[in-house]
Amino acid sequence: MENNKKAKSKAHNTFVPIRDALDQAFSDLDRLNVEGNDQIDIHSGYAFLNKLFISPERPLFSIISVPTGIGGSSYLAGSIVAELAIQFKRTIGIFSMQISSPQYSRIMLNIVSNLDAFLIRTGRLPSEQWPDLSKAAGEIANSNIYIDGTRSHSIKSIRKSARKLLKDSEVDLLVIDNLQFISRKHKQGSQAYEYQQICHSLRELSEELDVSILLMSEFSDEYDPDDYRIASDCIEFPALQGYTRIADADLCLIPGESDKDGRPFNLHLYQNHEGSTGTIELKRENSGGGFRDLKQLSLLS
Repeated sequence: MENNKKAKSKAHNTFVPIRDALDQAFSDLDRLNVEGNDQIDIHSGYAFLNKLFISPERPLFSIISVPTGIGGSSYLAGSIVAELAIQFKRTIGIFSMQISSPQYSRIMLNIVSNLDAFLIRTGRLPSEQWPDLSKAAGEIANSNIYIDGTRSHSIKSIRKSARKLLKDSEVDLLVIDNLQFISRKHKQGSQAYEYQQICHSLRELSEELDVSILLMSEFSDEYDPDDYRIASDCIEFPALQGYTRIADADLCLIPGESDKDGRPFNLHLYQNHEGSTGTIELKRENSGGGFRDLKQLSLLS
């Protein structure tokens, strides 16, 4: 009987009168009407990702799949975090399971300063470039970025750490880097099944904590760059089918051919329940560092 009462209470809390939902719908429509001129399309690069990953209405769960051959997912995740935190003043929490917090900080320095990664890493940066590095350090220090450098988190430990951060700060986005480093105590079935279970658990966690989550993932770099042209979503992309089989993947990064100026990348958005899909064009210089918005770079040149 007691369980039945609890079930009824839960049902009562879950169901709402349609007039309340209608009020919210009209409130959303009114807001969209007022903000209509400020809508940002996919070709605006990071400005679009700022809207895509973080919604004022509800928490969002997104996945980006990145080929392993570009130096891991940390540089793309770091580029996104740098833009959202510094340019758009977002508060970001990062679970860096591939590298330690100090190592991640060095990557962020490299991304924000846009200086040669090798020179920074080996301590050979010319004295005339130190002011640029100092400026980048100041911008990072003044941003609201929090890093958890614990290796091999489980869903349980991610939840515990995230709860603690959310208790102390108003976080806009949690970035988890990456899927392949999340551990599961009781493994069941294939690797593909394990990944799907992790993604499902993180989607539930996003709703439970009421915070948006961006999950980075890696797939084998043995793929045909033309495959994306015949795929309508990441499920149909052969490289993902053969490696991670992540049915929930929303975005997929495909490298182009390198030249003397760097290497272009296409970040393909396959799923967006809120609106546009398409391609964001990025570029990474040969000296390493972050991913730049190619359209923005063309406007500056």
